[in-house]
Amino acid sequence: MEVRRFFLHVRNHPRAVALVPTHAISDPNGSFISIAIRKSRAEDDNGDVRVKITTESIATSLQYYSPLDIDAVYGCAGILDYQGDTFIFFVSRCQPVCNLTELNASAGSRSVFRLTQAISLSLTDSFFDMQACRRASGGGVLDDQIQGDMDLYGITSPCMQMLAFLESGAFFFSPQFDITRTAQSQCMRAIAADEPGVFDPDPKFLWNSNILQVFTALRLHMCSTAEREAFDTAGYAVYLIQGAVDSFYAGSRHGSNAGANDTPLAMYLISRSSSMRSGMRFLTRGVDDEGGVANEVETEVIIVTRSLTFSHVQIRGSVPAFWTQEGLQIGSHRVHITRSAKATMPATQRHFADLLGRYKRVNAVNLLKQNSTSGAFDGSDNGAGVPEASLGQFYQSMITAMGLPSSIISYTGFDYHYEVRGGNFDRVSGLIRQIGPLLSSYRYYLADNESDVILSLQRGVQRTNCLDCLDRTNVVQSVISRAVLSEFIRQNAIVPGSAMSAIMDGIGQLWRANGNAISRSYAGTGALKSDVTASGKSGWAGFFSDASKSLSRLMQNNFQDKGKQSVIDTLLGSGDSGLVSRPVLLYDPYEREIAADLRRELERVSRKNSVHVLLCTYNLHGNAYRGEPLGSWLAMSRSVRPDIVAIGFQEVVNLDVQSVIAADTSNRRIWEQVLTAEINAQYRKAFGDKADGEYALVSSEQLVGVALLFFAHDAVLSRIHSVQMVKHKTGLSGMAGNKGCVAMNLMLDDTSICIVAAHLASGTGNVAERNSDFHSIRTGTRFRRGRHIDGHDYAFWLGDLNYRIELPYDQARALISQHQLKSLMMYDQLSMQIASGKVFRGYQEAEINFPPTYKFDDGTSIYDTSEKMRVPSWTDRIMYSGNNVRVLEYYRDEITFSDHKPVLAMMKFDVVSVDKAQKRQILRKLYARRHGSLSETTSSSGAQSLKSAEQKLIDWDTASNSGLGASTRLVTPPPSQSASIAAALPSPSSSTYSWWDDEQEQQPISKAAAGFAGVNSTRSERPSSNGRVFINPFALTMSAMASSAVSPAAQVRPKPLVNIIDDPFADDATELSWEPIVPT
Repeated sequence: MEVRRFFLHVRNHPRAVALVPTHAISDPNGSFISIAIRKSRAEDDNGDVRVKITTESIATSLQYYSPLDIDAVYGCAGILDYQGDTFIFFVSRCQPVCNLTELNASAGSRSVFRLTQAISLSLTDSFFDMQACRRASGGGVLDDQIQGDMDLYGITSPCMQMLAFLESGAFFFSPQFDITRTAQSQCMRAIAADEPGVFDPDPKFLWNSNILQVFTALRLHMCSTAEREAFDTAGYAVYLIQGAVDSFYAGSRHGSNAGANDTPLAMYLISRSSSMRSGMRFLTRGVDDEGGVANEVETEVIIVTRSLTFSHVQIRGSVPAFWTQEGLQIGSHRVHITRSAKATMPATQRHFADLLGRYKRVNAVNLLKQNSTSGAFDGSDNGAGVPEASLGQFYQSMITAMGLPSSIISYTGFDYHYEVRGGNFDRVSGLIRQIGPLLSSYRYYLADNESDVILSLQRGVQRTNCLDCLDRTNVVQSVISRAVLSEFIRQNAIVPGSAMSAIMDGIGQLWRANGNAISRSYAGTGALKSDVTASGKSGWAGFFSDASKSLSRLMQNNFQDKGKQSVIDTLLGSGDSGLVSRPVLLYDPYEREIAADLRRELERVSRKNSVHVLLCTYNLHGNAYRGEPLGSWLAMSRSVRPDIVAIGFQEVVNLDVQSVIAADTSNRRIWEQVLTAEINAQYRKAFGDKADGEYALVSSEQLVGVALLFFAHDAVLSRIHSVQMVKHKTGLSGMAGNKGCVAMNLMLDDTSICIVAAHLASGTGNVAERNSDFHSIRTGTRFRRGRHIDGHDYAFWLGDLNYRIELPYDQARALISQHQLKSLMMYDQLSMQIASGKVFRGYQEAEINFPPTYKFDDGTSIYDTSEKMRVPSWTDRIMYSGNNVRVLEYYRDEITFSDHKPVLAMMKFDVVSVDKAQKRQILRKLYARRHGSLSETTSSSGAQSLKSAEQKLIDWDTASNSGLGASTRLVTPPPSQSASIAAALPSPSSSTYSWWDDEQEQQPISKAAAGFAGVNSTRSERPSSNGRVFINPFALTMSAMASSAVSPAAQVRPKPLVNIIDDPFADDATELSWEPIVPT
């Protein structure tokens, strides 16, 4: 497969960016793709950016585009919405690093390139076009003058930080093979894949998957393997990994490295950083709810000779527990464990389930300090932090608690600092002797290049960690690699013994460069002890180098990493990136029709379960907990056990100036412990001997006075994932946090849930301000990948919404004393605002049958008797939205802890679990059926007029069984039907008007107009005045690409490796004591 390149052209009215294949620019029958933003209708505008991709004819449509003065690019790296604009990124320059099949020509070329320059263009405006041109011609952001980064007025592109990050030298790609997978994984997929030859990047190691969503959706909607394979061959999308790639050659072909050795040998090292939980050193630690861990890197060493291909894989990653560490510590390095063992277990299980699915067996090599002076660690933090030895003990206890056989997951503790004290780095060999039997049983991947026989498969992996997974881990992994590689070379007599020293030196240099690259990405500097990694020895030069790097790390980690973390979050769609980025999705003309069918199909194949949720909102009036009895506040019914409990506090601290500037979290920490004990006590009190399991705090967050605490029962802990909490300020027009919300996003099975704890503007007359706060939270609160509150299956608002009763104090008290609550509700501001459609559209509230919850004299149940005599009001409310939510109870409790009463609701709703692969298959079948029905309708009973430019795309055909070909034809209607066709079609388009972009619905084409496609036509086709053809909108094909495509005989295709000597499934009979959780 050759490297494809593209010229960039732009059109400004309307705005579009075109990728024109370099080999098709002079072909009159050639085609290109254009990318533009599809303007949404007002009723469909939910904040998403919809992008349409169109195939157009070079001969008829390229004249409306202007070429940019930029050298041909290597493809599109993705589309990102950032700070109100939408940008498309291209790889403009790259550097060849190595060819993995240089000594195995029969496998075809497998070149790896380093990204050295990227450019971005706006999809909404031409404002930044000149900057992109100047930048492409003037070099990257590392130049002193940063040419092209500013226009004449000193304005820079918002994407400059992102471009600088992409050009850091840590991103690699290959247009010729799937660089996101190991050699063994590629071969196994070639055997078992349903679609051989189609790119299927591993999302765990694909770093631009978030900004490539448009292209991913495009491939998903394609109806055939041929279409997807042709799209991959065209090379429009560039798949990036972050990490390190390096090579070393030995033998007569590269004699300068090997002296007298006559056996050609190539060694490659590829490190792939995980994109699941990525970030900077002190900002990203431990595990997340998906099972991703910080600084997780898969490192593969490949050796290729003329006859053999060898591969060995190791992994590193942070301790899979929820823990953090402060960046500036002098003298000690303490960590904070933020979740209990029970709340941590599901995430730990997901992490190891992912590893077992990839590598079959895992040995956890823990290099943290093994002996703690504080004795046995019980998992409690108490806010003071714990030493790293306690974290290691916690890690070991989690592995033991999973209950898996040691043949599946084993644990090896090795106190690195203690063992190598005094510079005795050779003592690491003791670890090799300790894990030697595992290394022998895990083996490595080995294939015969001539016969395509797999001689051995790697059956397990060494998972190494220290605190940062940098310096200690680098040294140990390099020693493990040397042990495995030297044994392989010796057993197979790859090179003479005299050449082994040079080869071991080469391996050391590869690992040294690899350690530096990983350390620069995670900590900002090269690795410490890099001289030990390369040679196994250290000297004074290494000592001073490490001291300099340590000081540099201290400065960068504490003062620069937040900016880098923000860029990473934006690229990956994680963290708080949703605050500055909207989701960029493919415009789908069939979306509405498909959605209804998809829901019906998923209901048929999905598993449905009912869950109960207990919600509570309580304004504490700034009162700290001092041991007061909580009474029946969180009492539970004996008939219903809540699966999850969410408690939203307001005024958890006094809302004074000092708290707004620097919020104190001590009150929240106390409530976390108190409520964990209280909820479990109430559970045992209600269910007695039938109480099974307990509740654990899953997550909590605080914005000045607003806090949200989320608990879950053991029975559902393993089903909860994708937990994220964000904050949104509304005080002082969004500048202060005295008002605002803490919002939570989570997945329970495959159902999305959002919980919002809010505190809106106070004051009886400030209704408009409260409405404004609501809309600010509703539209401004964003989660990962731009997901908003209303974009969930279920959404719950609980808080002090502060809407009042518009009656005089005496009249309100009189109605309360007479139990005339319905009459009093007629004057409720929130009810009136909802009735007028100003707030909470689409939400519901259960009927209120309890007296107002505000305002009471402190410590009493007597309404306000102060001079202000505030009117009793239902300020504390719980709202909900979602399908078939059943409210079982809605009540207030009589606890007298504050000037408010807590309001609680017990609700029941259904959650579903869907097999992801099955959902993908259903979706493809629905699109295939939709496309087929359009064709049938066109030839028999009439079809709807296709409105969008996507619906004029040229389909891909399989010309014959021998290879791919593109076939497009314009079908001319019979003369007798010309008049009827002309009458049915819309007005002709021109250079300034396109009927397909009209917002109004188009009328169906008459039978006469639709019937000209002919009985033998399998697709809906008809002539277009601008050189486009009406076909499947998700079948992109370049006729020029097909005309100049490599012949089938010359194409590089994976050969079916059907001869496997080493059976990878020989001992799969071992039963697991728990069912691994499949990561989403």
